[in-house]
Amino acid sequence: MSRIVGGISMSHAPGIVGWPEKVEENQLARISTAVDRIAGYLEDVRPDVVVAFLDDHFENIFRSMAPTFAIPVAESHQGPADYFVKVLRMDAPVEIPGAPEFAGQLLRQTVHAGFDVTRMGRIDYGNNLMAVWNLIRPQNDLPVVPIFVNVYHPPLPTMDRAYEFGAAVRRAIESMPGGERVLILSTGGLSHWPPIWLEHIQDWPEVMQPYLERIKRYQFEGRSVLKDDPKLFHDMGVYERLMADVMDKPVVAPEWDRHFLDLIAAGDAGAVRALTYGEIESNAGFGAHEVLNWAAGMGAMDGAPATVLNYEPVPEWICGMGFAIYDTPSTDGRTTSRRKEA
Repeated sequence: MSRIVGGISMSHAPGIVGWPEKVEENQLARISTAVDRIAGYLEDVRPDVVVAFLDDHFENIFRSMAPTFAIPVAESHQGPADYFVKVLRMDAPVEIPGAPEFAGQLLRQTVHAGFDVTRMGRIDYGNNLMAVWNLIRPQNDLPVVPIFVNVYHPPLPTMDRAYEFGAAVRRAIESMPGGERVLILSTGGLSHWPPIWLEHIQDWPEVMQPYLERIKRYQFEGRSVLKDDPKLFHDMGVYERLMADVMDKPVVAPEWDRHFLDLIAAGDAGAVRALTYGEIESNAGFGAHEVLNWAAGMGAMDGAPATVLNYEPVPEWICGMGFAIYDTPSTDGRTTSRRKEA
């Protein structure tokens, strides 16, 4: 039978690869140390396939149709989308194997478990995977099965539902006869205020309004907008940095982030599952709903404690940056306790 051999949760702010020089040198060094430890951990656990809980940043999913959960099934996926290459300082997109047979089995099993999971075909990644993958696996030699969780199109799933979905993914993996060694990757958050348009956000600084109108059109109409506005995603990085300068409230919430990481480190699944939409958004920003991916990853790891390698509040990336790994499960399926290191 297939089994889960490890888990990683980490933030995927595009600035980590797109504009790292904006961050103070010592802070960037601490982030780099955590990333290096995660890369070493990934090498040590030797997975055959990576199952990645991600959110789509309007590369493939738009306001016109936004599934709660989705599993793309294809031979390979492109990373990143063409228009995001320069933002992430890449020379060209790469092909990332998609393990279609494994992905198809995972889709069937989770649907049969009672989750209405949408089937997608070949997709483009954004910073959801590539800001992480370029750092922890630049050799790009492992197949990745992406699983999308809706974090940007209300109504969102609850944290409890995301956790249960992750648990269903774990059960599906453990029932597969192929004997694959599987690593769980969950990315996103923590506190986060990205420059996207949302109906209920009314207090943006005036200087942000022109860009928000541009991104709103893209969110509704899709990629055809890029023909008229080819610099839209180049300018997203510009406006993220501008937000850090002009917002009249903090764009990172270290206290909330550290509390959330304490829950992850303790394996306090009950508290993670109980977090509400309003609590997350009011304390950590609408981009912090990306912790739904962390909840799904925690469910896939059966609520095990994790080691928090580092946390850094990075207003230059308008994001609280967290990095955590899970112990490799033993042969009886249990995981040993980890501790908080940062």
